[in-house]
Amino acid sequence: MTRWSVGIKMPKILQCVATGRPLISDSATGTWFQHAVKSRVRGECCDQYNVTQPDTVRELYRAKIVAGADLILTNTFNSTPMRLREFNLQSEAAAFNAAAVHLLRQVIAECGREVFVGGNVGPTGCLIGQSASYDEVLESMRAQIRALVRAGVDILCLETIFQSLEAQAAVEAAREVLSEERVRVPLYVTFAFMNRRDGTAGPFRTFFGDTVTDIMEGKHDRLANRRYVGAVALGVDVVGANCSIGIEDAAGVTQEFTHYINDHGLRGRMLVSAKPNSEVMSTMTYEDPAFASAGFGRLVEAGAHFVGFCCGSTPDHIAAVVHRRLELLGS
Repeated sequence: MTRWSVGIKMPKILQCVATGRPLISDSATGTWFQHAVKSRVRGECCDQYNVTQPDTVRELYRAKIVAGADLILTNTFNSTPMRLREFNLQSEAAAFNAAAVHLLRQVIAECGREVFVGGNVGPTGCLIGQSASYDEVLESMRAQIRALVRAGVDILCLETIFQSLEAQAAVEAAREVLSEERVRVPLYVTFAFMNRRDGTAGPFRTFFGDTVTDIMEGKHDRLANRRYVGAVALGVDVVGANCSIGIEDAAGVTQEFTHYINDHGLRGRMLVSAKPNSEVMSTMTYEDPAFASAGFGRLVEAGAHFVGFCCGSTPDHIAAVVHRRLELLGS
């Protein structure tokens, strides 16, 4: 990849993908906790379990590793100070992020194989230009990312982005933190797309109406009255879709990203991730582990370098696609 090629060693996780073998990311976290912590109050922030129920968090991490995942995301989806305000826990952001990485490193040390740590950064829950300013989102992202980087992550995973401009704030925050901390970590950014109903023509779009071309090249954000510069200009390492849609639509979005990358001379410089829901929001259907296994080849054919599953999925989904990868690729 270009930004790692001039006197800079490519991170191990990107080296692994460069071999042509897709990496298996993990399964859902929030929906797993909904079943595992049944006695808890509805709506409680599961990120606090990193501190209050560390054994339960270790159990989740261990189940994903046993299933065969190559990349595990930390239990920190809600751990920006801005998002934690909803739970009156904003002062605990640094502790939640540090503990999440520490617990995952502990479990990885027990497993006897290489597993990568993805620092999970979710949306703030605010809309830039409506409920928060760009600078406020930037500062909140910066605080979480600093805690994750200091704890020691292998890649920063900025996911479930609805407003593309929020991805820009997250990447800008990450660049600042990485420069200050004098470390180099790849950046992985995925966006939430809507499904495309049967017979509907045209490209897939995010919940804010952005196409893959908009995500890659940029677009004026009318709500914030500010331009989103695009993933190409931001120089992210991995781009793609996660959440909401099922496997078939995720394969379609992945194919659109792959075509853009190939058509614009970005092959080898930018990778693609696909992480569909197992509980498909638009159709209220459930795609079980067998369905995930059957669809794995479709995602890889579409160009996915990272394959995982989002809301409603379990470690069984990971085990199923790890087995399918072995059948298809022999590794």
